[in-house]
Amino acid sequence: MKYGYFDNDNREYVITRPDVPAPWTNYLGTEKFCTVISHNAGGYSFYNSPEYNRVTKFRPNASFDRPGHYVYLRDDETGDYWSISWQPVAKSLDEASYEIRHGLSYSKFKCEYNGITASKTLFVPKGEDAEVWDVVIKNDSDKPRTISAFSFVEFSFSHIESDNQNHQMSLYSAGTSYEDGVIECDLYYNTNEFEGFYYLASTFDPDSYDGQRDSFLGLYRDESNPIAVEQGKCSNTAQTCYNHCGSLHKQFVIQPGEEVRFVYILGLGKGNGAKLRAKYQNLENVDAAFAGIKAHWDERCAKFQVKSPNEGLDTMLNTWTLYQAETCVVWSRFASFIEVGGRTGLGYRDTAQDAMAVPHSNPEMTKKRLIDLLRGQVKAGYGLHLFDPDWFDPEKANIEPSKSPTVVPTPSDEDKIHGIEDTCSDDHLWLVPTICRYVMETGETDFFNEIIPFADGGEATVYDHMKAALDFTAEHVGRTGIAKGLRADWNDCLNLGGGESSMVAFLHYWAITEFIDLAKFLGKDEDIARYADMAGGVQNACEKHLWDEDGGWYIRGITKHGDKVGTNEQTEGKVHLESNTWAVVSGAVTQERGEKAMNAVDEYLYSDYGLHLNAPSFATPNDDIGFVTRVYQGVKENGAIFSHPNPWAWVAEAKLGRGDQAMKFYDALNPYNQNDMIEKRITEPYSYVQFIMGRDHQDHGRANHPWLTGTSGWAYIAATNFILGVRLSFDGLIIDPCIPTDWPGFDVTRQWRGATYNINVVNPNHVSKGITSITLNGETVDGAIAPQAEGTINTVTVVMG
Repeated sequence: MKYGYFDNDNREYVITRPDVPAPWTNYLGTEKFCTVISHNAGGYSFYNSPEYNRVTKFRPNASFDRPGHYVYLRDDETGDYWSISWQPVAKSLDEASYEIRHGLSYSKFKCEYNGITASKTLFVPKGEDAEVWDVVIKNDSDKPRTISAFSFVEFSFSHIESDNQNHQMSLYSAGTSYEDGVIECDLYYNTNEFEGFYYLASTFDPDSYDGQRDSFLGLYRDESNPIAVEQGKCSNTAQTCYNHCGSLHKQFVIQPGEEVRFVYILGLGKGNGAKLRAKYQNLENVDAAFAGIKAHWDERCAKFQVKSPNEGLDTMLNTWTLYQAETCVVWSRFASFIEVGGRTGLGYRDTAQDAMAVPHSNPEMTKKRLIDLLRGQVKAGYGLHLFDPDWFDPEKANIEPSKSPTVVPTPSDEDKIHGIEDTCSDDHLWLVPTICRYVMETGETDFFNEIIPFADGGEATVYDHMKAALDFTAEHVGRTGIAKGLRADWNDCLNLGGGESSMVAFLHYWAITEFIDLAKFLGKDEDIARYADMAGGVQNACEKHLWDEDGGWYIRGITKHGDKVGTNEQTEGKVHLESNTWAVVSGAVTQERGEKAMNAVDEYLYSDYGLHLNAPSFATPNDDIGFVTRVYQGVKENGAIFSHPNPWAWVAEAKLGRGDQAMKFYDALNPYNQNDMIEKRITEPYSYVQFIMGRDHQDHGRANHPWLTGTSGWAYIAATNFILGVRLSFDGLIIDPCIPTDWPGFDVTRQWRGATYNINVVNPNHVSKGITSITLNGETVDGAIAPQAEGTINTVTVVMG
């Protein structure tokens, strides 16, 4: 069943039926003010931190989807009322029609009901700490209509705990006031006049207002039937204490064919409501702000565009996968719609991998995140698994709390720096390739010499931070020479403790080889020799101890008691995705073993919805292996289709030269391909999810936890860099595709260092991999394409064979 479609011309997903089986969400904002909004206008806003600086309140519940950012309309002649978004009033779909367009950092809601067409566009203008609601009401009937509009948001008490738990404090710590079209909510205990003041403003002069939630909704009522809307007038109540809202009401008389347009502004900062109210009373400023958001994403998407025989791949890569990857870089795992109400700290491995995907589209945020990560690394080389970058930012360390950009508690140094017992064995290794990719993209080689402090004191160049990461893993190996699993590796539920992780061993090898390429580029001969020796030792240990000869695949690890995990002898957790994909991705194994390992992945882990993380699921608790053995079968890390590592299989197959297999795996996970099976998928068809229920669960195929997953970044990397084969090295632009044999070719436009490369790949012999010639502007190229002059448009022709 379909609930909508992709509008590629406008980069929008259009929802034509609002009764989808779960909220389908979008992220508004590109800087510090963010709104997470559903297709029914449910959701919340926050500034910088959803845990400590919430602006509007939300109650996570997939079936409830409230409160939100609503506009109600009332026919003042009949008393009939509805909302521009289907919810919360929820008029019958036999009587009213609704359309929702989720775009890049904006969402548009449209309703046609009883001769009135109304729309509401929500977006966060660049450079503003506010959300704009652009509302248009048109009279399509043949008589004048008297229509009242009411806004509604429920203001937060700032801290997620105050919203959901500590009502003894929160109910008596805030108040609202009204003046000149602005409702302001003041948290009296907050000394910061920026975060401590929230507002809702309108560009019209209101006829009535409400700053008290209970006055607006009424006793024994909710957002579906507020008493103020039912009666046609707010109570003009604003006071201290209790629960607070923002409702501004205006009555309009609209002639046949006429439309009225006005704006609500939701934001923070004392006095800012009046300023933005004045600014946006000139509707040309609204149009310019919206155009700025469109231009922002047009510029980013233009960095890489593809036209291939696979429409789903084109749609996702050209718009949605990059958009989701950028969302993860900017907002990390801070704020989801259903499962995670708010988090302050950055996850080390998540952030490092997210940043790897977008240096071409967002080099500024990529660099910021890299510096955050480097400051979150200790001298020993490992990274702090979860940390707030503000703790280690010298520019913010001594700022008074009242002037801090985010009001959060600062822990003691003992609480900031954890020891080896809480260290994840993979976190720090992701730093190395991500830094390399940033410099390949930008050419900023001086970054390697930049001095960055360690979290526990001292400082080093970025280059030496990278060496510390590699050396830490080399120093922490088990009895067989394989890297220790420590608290966990990438899989947080695989807790090998004193055991050994094959995934980390292969990841270590990959990071070392990436670093060796860097050392060669910088002419560091001593480091080349040293780390080549280290890589050889890791490779030998992997081939000697991790290959399961009877099964024909790579085991997942070794417990602290010496038991192997993931062998042919086992009936639970026999084959694992991480170890077998990384064996190939790393380049540590032979073609023959790599093909056998990926054949096992196909045989044991493949499904129509993607690749399972392991199979069969664990059913017997075993604390030597970890918490994964206690998770329900077919759920999350225990036998689900965990999305994040799926793209590693696409990379592995591309490196093996098996383009048909790479595309088979890509298509299985691609949410675009599930647009007509929403009754099974449930969640958005434009967003990758954290995991999909595995075959060992009764809801096999149901997708869970959209948006905030490292899947998007890796899906973008795997498809662009390895399937399409357009990637960078320190020598220049490389084009080395691995595509399905039935593709006659494809076209890519890639912008790099100010130049544009129009790449045409032709495949006359229908091979998966192999290049017979590359020409740049008519001249034959042997090897990588060097950076061309800024502003030039270059034609690249690639013939496969």
